[in-house]
Amino acid sequence: MRVLMTCLPVEAHFNTLVPLAWALQAAGHQVHVAVKPKLVGRVTAAGLTAVPVGTGDEHAALLGRLGGDLVEYYAGIDFTGELDETAEKVLSDNDVLTGTFYALVSDDRFIRELADYAAFWRPSLIVWEQFTFAGAVVGAAMDVPHCRLVWCPDLFYRMRRKVAAALDTRPPWLRDDALRDWLEAAVAEHGGAFDDDLLFGQCQVELSPPEMRLPTPRPVIPARYVPYNGTSVVPAWLREPPRRPRVALTMGITARGGDYADPVDVKGVLKELAELDVEVVATLGEAEQAEVGPMPDRVRFVDFVPLRVLLPTCDAIVHHGGTGTWASALEAGVPQLISTSLWDNVYRGRQLAELGAGVYLRPDEATPAAVRETVASMLADDGYRAAARAVRESMRRQPPPSGIVPQLEDFAKSPQGPPG
Repeated sequence: MRVLMTCLPVEAHFNTLVPLAWALQAAGHQVHVAVKPKLVGRVTAAGLTAVPVGTGDEHAALLGRLGGDLVEYYAGIDFTGELDETAEKVLSDNDVLTGTFYALVSDDRFIRELADYAAFWRPSLIVWEQFTFAGAVVGAAMDVPHCRLVWCPDLFYRMRRKVAAALDTRPPWLRDDALRDWLEAAVAEHGGAFDDDLLFGQCQVELSPPEMRLPTPRPVIPARYVPYNGTSVVPAWLREPPRRPRVALTMGITARGGDYADPVDVKGVLKELAELDVEVVATLGEAEQAEVGPMPDRVRFVDFVPLRVLLPTCDAIVHHGGTGTWASALEAGVPQLISTSLWDNVYRGRQLAELGAGVYLRPDEATPAAVRETVASMLADDGYRAAARAVRESMRRQPPPSGIVPQLEDFAKSPQGPPG
């Protein structure tokens, strides 16, 4: 079987594909990963075959031009799907997300070159990361079975239902759906027709823990989340057990670009945490470390450390709610303090708190003192760790990536039948 995978040009999104790509390769299948040139090195470093398609990262370029204005707009979008908003607000957000995100990460050239490669290589199956609609467009246009890989609770489906409800309030001649209109034009250019498979795939590989999954309109192939952190080395200091409770602090790899502000005052938080009888491991780039300045010996700065190696030694983690960090901490059974106002990170933080496996603080609540007090409370209360470990055990009862390969093989042969 030939499997063509694709994802948007963000390292954290690519990382979610890697364990499944390895599993497919280990089962004897050919796997090619089509990405924009900026991600090619990440693909090959993972031991996978890269296919460069498209050119630059237009979404990142737009963020660079608009900076905080666009980020502020994103912060006002209801990615939880829970707010009671006007139809105008819902449809406006749909317009903005389509124009500044969805259609930029799968721009015309990216789709065209992906289609050209699929015509040349003739894949049996396309697996596309959940926001890389180019994979669905090419699958539909070329009649190739295509599967959507979803790495977090599927809030996108909830948002699409809000869009549909908002459109129903308008007369027929005003029912413009920016996302549908773009996908309809994109697939028509390659000889296909729009249907909802372009939004949701023909089936869905779901990596979220069972407790956190949301309804989806497609058959689901559940799989265990397996952390992949890129090229990794175990540092010498991690080979000895910590002498104090260890707390990790990270704001993620995506934020390193500078377009998204940290949701907490990192310097202030580190000073407060240093007042506790804990060891703090903070993942900060060189410029961030210089800005923070000297810290007590109990605070360790690292530019990068693989979370899969670090987190099993930790008693808590403070972070921004990014899906890779969130899922890696769940897999390690580590209580989390999440502070964020962006994207679906908010929903994940709230969900985590509802399960008792951590705490969610809005950025305006996450003062350095509040973070210190919350971390101290989490360390003192065994309930957080028990809840986090319960989620970990639930995750580990899901089939590993290698366990779903037969279902994907069956799906590729008969996409109209139920997976497995």
